[in-house]
Amino acid sequence: METRHLTYPDTPDAYPSVMVLGFFDGVHKGHQAVISHAKRVAAEHNLPVTVVTFDPHPKQVLSNKPDAVRYITPLSRKLKRIEALGVERCLVLTFTKELAGLSPQQFVDDYLIGAGAVHVTAGFDYSYGKFGEGTMETLPYHARDQFTTSIVTEQTRRGEKVSSTRIRKLLAEGQVDEAHELLGAPYVICGEVIHGDARGRTIGFPTANVLMDASYVMPRLGVYATRVKLQDGRTFYAMTNVGRRPTFYETGAVSVESHLFDFSEDLYGQVIEIEWIQFIRNERAFDGLDALVAQLKQDEVSARSILS
Repeated sequence: METRHLTYPDTPDAYPSVMVLGFFDGVHKGHQAVISHAKRVAAEHNLPVTVVTFDPHPKQVLSNKPDAVRYITPLSRKLKRIEALGVERCLVLTFTKELAGLSPQQFVDDYLIGAGAVHVTAGFDYSYGKFGEGTMETLPYHARDQFTTSIVTEQTRRGEKVSSTRIRKLLAEGQVDEAHELLGAPYVICGEVIHGDARGRTIGFPTANVLMDASYVMPRLGVYATRVKLQDGRTFYAMTNVGRRPTFYETGAVSVESHLFDFSEDLYGQVIEIEWIQFIRNERAFDGLDALVAQLKQDEVSARSILS
């Protein structure tokens, strides 16, 4: 996929295509429906598809709490998922206060008409321009007869809208299997394996201590059945703990530690991917190592059963 990063006032070259608009955090089933619609329109006109997205999230630029923004798919992963859907081109617009201040008409002139849009589509609730004054209802007017438009209706599951907000809530509740359904794939976070206190190795459960990118949405504290993908492409069943290790520490930062089943190699320095499959139990303190080891053995049985 050809990807171009633009920062206002830079504008794209004209490239006739069907354009898809959205932030696309998660590239979930609602987003996939919009992109699939664009691909059908593009096939009818023998044109490529261009996704127009933004980075960072508008809330990071416009809110008073920029550090509070967490992503289901940080930019690099979002682009991989968009490419996997068969999109030929992506424009990543750096979201700045200057870009946010453009009138709806100027945004359309510079980034849609100027980019060669033949047809533009988005979800029903997409907005653009200063204060989000441009909507999918006003887009035909702002198109100045230079392109046609279409709207993809709300996508629902079990009577609720499929949305990034809903997925974040599910992850915060530990419902990673429900999030999987809305994403169309397991939730994934990536991180580098770093040195920890090596305590797991002494009790028969060595773990990969993963330094997580702070921008990811973190699942609820607890133990999960997971799959871990290594840099060389191999994948292993695992159980992963997200928590503060209360058996050993009264307080502390949240850590992510994965115990890979049937694995004994050195992973230090590798960037691994963790696929979250199912919540097993809450994190809790144990009365000594024997009780902890007994529980870990039980967790492994549960995780293997889930993953198999």
